[in-house]
Amino acid sequence: MTTSRTAVLAGVAAAVAAVVVVLVIVLGGGSGASGKAPASGAAHLVPADALVYVHLSTDRDRSATASAAKVADAFPSWPALRDGIVKRLQAPGCDLAAQALKTANEAALAIFDTAGGKTANSLVLVDTGKDHPGATQRGCGTLSSTYVGKFLAIGQPESLALAQKLQKGEGASLADAALPKKAFAGLPADRVADGWVSRDGVRRLLAPQGGLLGAVGVLFDQPALRGAAFGLSAADGRAHLVVKSQLDPKLARQSTSGFRKFTPTLAADVPASAMAYLGVSNVAPALQRILAAAGSSSAQLAPLVTQLADPLKQVFPGEAAIVLTSAAPAPVLTIMGHAKDEAATRKTLAALPAAVRKSFSTAVFNGKVAVSTDPKGIAAVRAGGDHLPDSGQWSKTVGNHPQSVSSLLFLNFSRLLTLGEQTGLAQSKAYQAAKADLSQVRAIGAYTSGSDSESTAEISLLITS
Repeated sequence: MTTSRTAVLAGVAAAVAAVVVVLVIVLGGGSGASGKAPASGAAHLVPADALVYVHLSTDRDRSATASAAKVADAFPSWPALRDGIVKRLQAPGCDLAAQALKTANEAALAIFDTAGGKTANSLVLVDTGKDHPGATQRGCGTLSSTYVGKFLAIGQPESLALAQKLQKGEGASLADAALPKKAFAGLPADRVADGWVSRDGVRRLLAPQGGLLGAVGVLFDQPALRGAAFGLSAADGRAHLVVKSQLDPKLARQSTSGFRKFTPTLAADVPASAMAYLGVSNVAPALQRILAAAGSSSAQLAPLVTQLADPLKQVFPGEAAIVLTSAAPAPVLTIMGHAKDEAATRKTLAALPAAVRKSFSTAVFNGKVAVSTDPKGIAAVRAGGDHLPDSGQWSKTVGNHPQSVSSLLFLNFSRLLTLGEQTGLAQSKAYQAAKADLSQVRAIGAYTSGSDSESTAEISLLITS
């Protein structure tokens, strides 16, 4: 197996593991039926310009917390991950955090700049449910801890001092900042985890990283981004992530790299056996984002993107479907669009550079145009039978997408894993370590929509019950 394939699929494994890690702090669940939003007091102790803020609801009286714990139970690595986190919190001087989590309603981690801005400091906050007047600092590994109001705070001395000032009303907190406040208000109330990533947080801390974090940075980042809030909920065999990105309207209107709104119709022509589908209205930047997110595997995708970038703008001026289908000896990538004038479309295809016409198969049929890395891809999208919207996995992940979107994604995760194993993934130690968890994910669906000032992304994971 190539190093690039290992890197990509190891990143996928890390992505699913990350979902589990987010749920690890949920140390159990009660039978409460409350549908209230999670407690959010920690955000009042975090500066408004925080780079990254991750917040967890640990309130056992919330049904959302209990439901998330049940979903986490589907992952075999859950007990070890949960116990590992707790063990770390029982390090010398840090045992107070582990004790506080047993009754806490919330816990949070923030990363932000302090005076000078040369390095980013961290702050961990755990709700204790009561004030601790006269609290003093004590050691916690290489950090320090103290009580700030009802929260146990762990971080550098500068971080603790900043939290204490905010608790006294000195300075601007994340809870009162206009952009995060607006974005959090749009998140679902049944979330078990949420957070905020600023523009600088994406570009300084996420995008430069490799692997999963780097891919997340690429997916979050866009020219007009000002910051993004996210909320995670889990229930009934599904995990659901909502991302609310706040945008600069002027930059959003000026940007030519974004996705335009469209009504997705081509999914109805994608075979139900497809392993992956991405619907967009601007295919060139979509391929560029796929290339960037692929990271070290980009050597395999780069020739495709380079050769097709300019021609695709002529062949697919509107809605396009990027489809991955299974075939031997390698999967096939096909791009499909509408051909309102079939004669004109054939003329456009005939005018493509000779290198493109030699490397890719093309076809115009039934008001559609398709370009594929293999004739098998053309045959797959022309065949009859069941299509993606006919499948239960589609309906459970993206079946309720808005009529107008800026992108629409579906991954048959089980088939992708099977393909990976057939092409050598089974030899990867990273995959073997995560295989039991990965096998619990059956499908992933996502869509984006929005306006010049705000965009929304919703991602659903269908988990084996």
